Amino acid sequence: MALTTKTIQDTINWSKRFSFERNPVIGNSLEPALTSANMVLQTILAPPFDWWWNNLEIGFTCNPTPTSAASTVVSITSGVVTVTVPNDFSVGSPVVGSGLATLTKLNGLLLIVLTSSATQFTAAVPGLANGSDTVGTFTCLTTQDYTVAVPNFSHIEHASVMDIDSTGAPVKWWELDVKNNLALETSANRPNFIGPHVQDTAGNMTFRLASAPDKKYPVSLHVQLTAPLVTSVNQTWAPLPDFMEYIYSWGFLALMWQFADDPRAPVANSNFKAGILARSEGLSEEERNIFLNNWEALYKNPMAAQMGTQARGV
Repeated sequence: MALTTKTIQDTINWSKRFSFERNPVIGNSLEPALTSANMVLQTILAPPFDWWWNNLEIGFTCNPTPTSAASTVVSITSGVVTVTVPNDFSVGSPVVGSGLATLTKLNGLLLIVLTSSATQFTAAVPGLANGSDTVGTFTCLTTQDYTVAVPNFSHIEHASVMDIDSTGAPVKWWELDVKNNLALETSANRPNFIGPHVQDTAGNMTFRLASAPDKKYPVSLHVQLTAPLVTSVNQTWAPLPDFMEYIYSWGFLALMWQFADDPRAPVANSNFKAGILARSEGLSEEERNIFLNNWEALYKNPMAAQMGTQARGV
């Protein structure tokens, strides 16, 4: 499959031929073309659609034993504690410190991991004075959280956990139910649920399991990816493939004609909706209606979306 090499500008040039050469790029804001391109791209790549060419297979192995490690440096600066310690803590996981000699207020204080690497983690400690320490032990209080680098994560399409107790072939996999929110649990067993927990500023995504795993189960996730933000008309329509050009072109033209009160707008809009629904597979009637209702709300009031984008400074 080839990603499209068509740029937003290419589509603008094409649409102008059908719009009496009206220019949809006005001033430095590049509007209404910029927001229209974002609306079309984000609609195609958003739920309820799941595309085989816009996904990623990721995985991790559970650790049933809570990890604990001795730190070498602990410092508090401007309400953030930085702990130098070998660890595999996940972003968003609860951690408790003990044995600190100078920063004694950290002993027993529940810390929620903000950022984490193999040698260091940070957490917010608002109200605590700046200071440093050289000793301490930090223990993660859960085995339910696991971090994977997925900067453009959108949602989990499906996930499975491997039954490591099964013998013979084939290997037995159990499907995990996907939930939007999962709480911490005490009970340990083979997990039945998985959900996105938190994402840090670097794009690392933490997933939470329930129940807490009692063994080192391998977990496989199939995730959909988000649409990139269009900030320039020189960007391409990627990650859309070449064969989707007829769909996004009609969607863009529908919005251009709608902005201009062109009576042909409903025709372009119908072609866009028909094209995207024909390409999608396995949608339920409810999912089709969700797409149609959401798109019609955007299509009928595109000026509100444009003003929203401008207000965010895009």
